[in-house]
Amino acid sequence: MHGLLTREPRVLSLLQKTEKAARSRVSVLLTGESGTGKSTLARFIHERSPRSAAPFVEVSCANLPGELLESELFGHERGAFTGAHEVHAGRFEQAHGGTMYLDEIQELEPALQGKILRAIEDGRFERLGGTGTLSADVRIVASTRETPERLLAEGRLREDLYYRMDVVRVHLPPLRERPLDIDLLAEHFLAQAVARHGLPHRRIAPDVLEVLRRYDWPGNLREMSHAIESAAVLAAEEEIRVGDLPAGLSMASPSMIRSAAAAGLPLQDVERAYIQEVLQRTGGNKSEAARILGIHRKTLHEKLRAVEAEIVRER
Repeated sequence: MHGLLTREPRVLSLLQKTEKAARSRVSVLLTGESGTGKSTLARFIHERSPRSAAPFVEVSCANLPGELLESELFGHERGAFTGAHEVHAGRFEQAHGGTMYLDEIQELEPALQGKILRAIEDGRFERLGGTGTLSADVRIVASTRETPERLLAEGRLREDLYYRMDVVRVHLPPLRERPLDIDLLAEHFLAQAVARHGLPHRRIAPDVLEVLRRYDWPGNLREMSHAIESAAVLAAEEEIRVGDLPAGLSMASPSMIRSAAAAGLPLQDVERAYIQEVLQRTGGNKSEAARILGIHRKTLHEKLRAVEAEIVRER
């Protein structure tokens, strides 16, 4: 599970806590930014639980229209609404004996949150359009990318459901707070991309790893996976170069500028990194690089000489 590959003591401690929770029956609330691996951790909980042989059912609350969610969760009887031509078993029935993962639980309407609370506490529910009460034994794992306390204050998460779900809370840190994992995850995503697309052997150039370490990854693991896959597919040679990376990872991107400012990098260092990246992207063509940079070719040569002199002094 790529999101769980780690060298970070903080994440290792988090996984130990999660594994203990997985062995129990308690509900678990996962928090963290989009792309941090919440769905992966939810599956980890299921696979480490006594329910691992039973179904794992994932519900993306944000991707289903509100009018369909109740039918998806609890099922419907024939004739419950236009187009309901047959009985449909909902996700609670499908997950009986196993685990249901509710991704972005705050997207559910409060009334539906109340029905979920009843199904969790009593194990009972009714299909849409039905009169009979059904039962299911389901362990719930839920997630949100937003702060639960803010959701409560805004009335987007019911207090009773929150307290029922927040027995164990696990917060996944963003990728920018996992510096020890950047190289490890990059190599993992590269191996996945090579295998998925039947590519020849690929390796990551050292300066590419430096770019990956400096970038703050607003899209977290999901963004890194896509960036490495794109670079692996587009690379002309065995070694992935800076020019193969998506343009969004440029030193000039807002996230890189924020990272440079947060790190307190001098303007000279930022300029040097940007010039070097532009040269990588132009294949060393100084005329084209100067055009992109908006300076004369002679000025570019002067800046490059200054960079080389600085490197010599640093040695």
